[in-house]
Amino acid sequence: MSIPVVVLGQNPELVHRIESYRGDLMVARVCQEISEAVAACAAGVGQALIVSDPELMLPMEQVDYVREHEVVLVLLDDKPVSTPGVLSATPSGSAAELESLITRGLRQFLDAVDSANPGTEDGVPRQERAKGSVTTFWGAVGAPGRSTLALNFAVEAAVAGQKVILIDADTYGASIAVQLGLLDESAAVAQICRVVDTGHYDVARLESVCKSLQVGSAVLTVASGIPRASRWPEIRAASLRRAVGVFKQHYDRVVLDVAAPVETDEQLSFDTRAPQRNGVTVEALHFSDEVFMVVAADSVGIPRAIRAIDELNEQQVAAPLRILFNKIGTAAAGRSPRRGVSEAWERFGPSYPIIGFLPDDHQTCQAAILAGSALLELAPRCALRSEIRALTQKNLPFRTGSNKGPSWRSKM
Repeated sequence: MSIPVVVLGQNPELVHRIESYRGDLMVARVCQEISEAVAACAAGVGQALIVSDPELMLPMEQVDYVREHEVVLVLLDDKPVSTPGVLSATPSGSAAELESLITRGLRQFLDAVDSANPGTEDGVPRQERAKGSVTTFWGAVGAPGRSTLALNFAVEAAVAGQKVILIDADTYGASIAVQLGLLDESAAVAQICRVVDTGHYDVARLESVCKSLQVGSAVLTVASGIPRASRWPEIRAASLRRAVGVFKQHYDRVVLDVAAPVETDEQLSFDTRAPQRNGVTVEALHFSDEVFMVVAADSVGIPRAIRAIDELNEQQVAAPLRILFNKIGTAAAGRSPRRGVSEAWERFGPSYPIIGFLPDDHQTCQAAILAGSALLELAPRCALRSEIRALTQKNLPFRTGSNKGPSWRSKM
């Protein structure tokens, strides 16, 4: 059985070595450009991609893209390769050694679900991945309060004794830094992606670009978002996923604030996959353990939320959604706002559980933003803060792997 390989880079000696070797390896294509090689792998031309020159090494985003197509990626370099998902071989090695390495890599794809061979994901052993949990705050367009709730949820979890990191991954309107009064133009989340893209990263390097804030009696680690929306290409979905995988090993909870849109961006004129602005949100919803969908409790917010869930289903994202109604008040939902909202969702909404009703306290929230503080510091006795604190204490079931909404509802 032959194993077709794609060679990236001008290396006639390597091609001759493989073709003269009477084994399973077969050179299917030689490419000079990264885009050409990646496109060939995506088209199924080869089962392995051999990068003959370290200077032609694929960006991290393309590494993940190639591996998604179950293509083994091998870099020929005299130095050890630390990039997760990339196998290393010496340039002077024999074709037999190269074949053995590629065969083992292909076998790992087949054995990925074998418990006897736990393997790794993003450089982390599978049995160690579940140390922390990832909580993402998402919602439809229209400012339902995602960032405010993500910030105060992270603060309350930290005060409760958990080690928490808050990451602002909104590619349209990052606001965590503003709410905390941080004058940060460096965009820690973008720096995190750059560190991951180098292939040499650990929790210490990732934390070095974040800020540690004293909030009440706790310390909260914050990764600020991009200050200008035009910088969205600096946040790459694959890099963020790898970083979160590392943070999960050292934090009890990773809290993400993401943008609303989930639809596939317009395909631009690229030889390979075009950059996807909404890919960060979609990827975060994929790998999160729990997703709080923040819904503005009014006649505009509820229909928007229902349409957003429909768009999410079109993307085939199996997100463990928990519906969180925000800005509950009589002005928007009548004399019995909780009952009115519950009945409307029961009639028109998908069968995802409602896990909270948060009161409308616009004045206090605005005062907190003006002061650059969390509700814990500015208004510790307000009803909104009490509801958010109670939310951190709920033991919610994590994802089950189904792409359908849960069939049960919380008692209201």
